[in-house]
Amino acid sequence: MAIRHLILRLFYNFLWVLGISVSLKNNRVRGWYGEWKAGSYLKGKDFLLIHKNWHSPLDARREIDLIAKDQECIVFIEVRARAKNSLNGGYHSINQKKRQSLLSACKDFLRLNYDNSANYRFDVIEVDLDQTNGNVLHHENVSLFP
Repeated sequence: MAIRHLILRLFYNFLWVLGISVSLKNNRVRGWYGEWKAGSYLKGKDFLLIHKNWHSPLDARREIDLIAKDQECIVFIEVRARAKNSLNGGYHSINQKKRQSLLSACKDFLRLNYDNSANYRFDVIEVDLDQTNGNVLHHENVSLFP
């Protein structure tokens, strides 16, 4: 099943790169589009994308949507793709359980890949979706962790 999803995701990415609109009624496709849109936005801001959908080898439930470099800073990015008419925005939809999971995933990534001197921050990118498109709102250096 995972290979099927990978092939579908690559197909949709190809369509989006070509500028072909795709219906965003399916939740999975909506999430893929949000991550693709966020990645495109970050590349336009000269971020270097390091990983997409990074899963910790220590616990596969710990996942980070995008990991990028902004100059010398490692940036952990949570992407929230939501309908334009949602009652609360993507930033406010991150609950305590998700925050804890993100914190654990960030610690795992740093422990496995960098020493203690690494500069890092956490960003949230909201993608407000209509039927076939999305607008990006980037929250930089978010303090999600107490």
